[in-house]
Amino acid sequence: MLDDLLIQFFNAQPRRLAAVYLLLTGKRTLSVLYAAMQHQQLQWLQVYPTLDRADYQAAVTRLQKQGYLQETATGWVLADTAAQQAAAARLPLPHAYHAELGVHDFSARFFLAVQVLSEASYGQKAYRPLTNDWVVQQAVRAWWAKSQPTAAVAELTAAFSQLPDATATLLTRHMVGHGFVGPGSLATVAAQFAELEAVAELITVIAAHPQWQALNRLWGGKQPIGSATMYQALALSQAGWPKAQIGQRLKLKPSTVDEHLLTAAIYGAQLPVASFYSPAQFAQLQALVPRAQEAYQTLLAAVPGSEFFQIRLFQILCFTGRWPSGNA
Repeated sequence: MLDDLLIQFFNAQPRRLAAVYLLLTGKRTLSVLYAAMQHQQLQWLQVYPTLDRADYQAAVTRLQKQGYLQETATGWVLADTAAQQAAAARLPLPHAYHAELGVHDFSARFFLAVQVLSEASYGQKAYRPLTNDWVVQQAVRAWWAKSQPTAAVAELTAAFSQLPDATATLLTRHMVGHGFVGPGSLATVAAQFAELEAVAELITVIAAHPQWQALNRLWGGKQPIGSATMYQALALSQAGWPKAQIGQRLKLKPSTVDEHLLTAAIYGAQLPVASFYSPAQFAQLQALVPRAQEAYQTLLAAVPGSEFFQIRLFQILCFTGRWPSGNA
């Protein structure tokens, strides 16, 4: 099943093996995020955080030997698109999943919270929690202290009534309660992804009902895609601060400021584009829009006096359809 997963992250566009592994496990470097954007796979950032590097490499080796993956001078490519379609049929990716939903963390809290509610409904105070994770236990304790059990159960019932039957059934298979242990198993990648999809669908329902206070507190809302410092750098840039002053204010290296702003751009943030280019540079880049996805080194050489930040921002905005036409 791991082979079926990996083959879906390659296509005819060359890419580095490390970029795929780091995407799956959740590494949020600029290079990883940029490659994921190019392949339209940002959605699946950290979809498999426990993937072992050795297991990943072994799967790549198998796919290479079978002729599905090929190494080129610029990266690895998929040699058999039909094989990818077959893999997707056997192991569908969790399409309701998005990294900012915090599906993995919520899943652990959710199933423990269900157990707590179930045991409490029977007046049971002594039982073995289904997870020994101290962080999860503390989070659920804090949630329980501010919850009204009756209201929480009512919200949970309402949420499940809005889920497809198959999704609700899958979630109950993995529940533990008073005198009840679901028969589900997460021994395979397919089972893990099926649960991820079900939990993501549940989160989507919860997010659509902010009046469900207990469930929304248990979820905690969407997770930020960047660090607090990234958002500070973005806010200062949007307020008109030059990059050099942002670095001085936040005590950051110029390269770190660049990475923060480019990461924000990948995720759709609006930046003051005109402030980053001279009129001559903007005009030169305007002529290069049809070639925006060429190697950045080529574009760098085509725009005298330009720097990596300017070229990469140009590429990001062109790829996402946000490069300003006419004057910046």
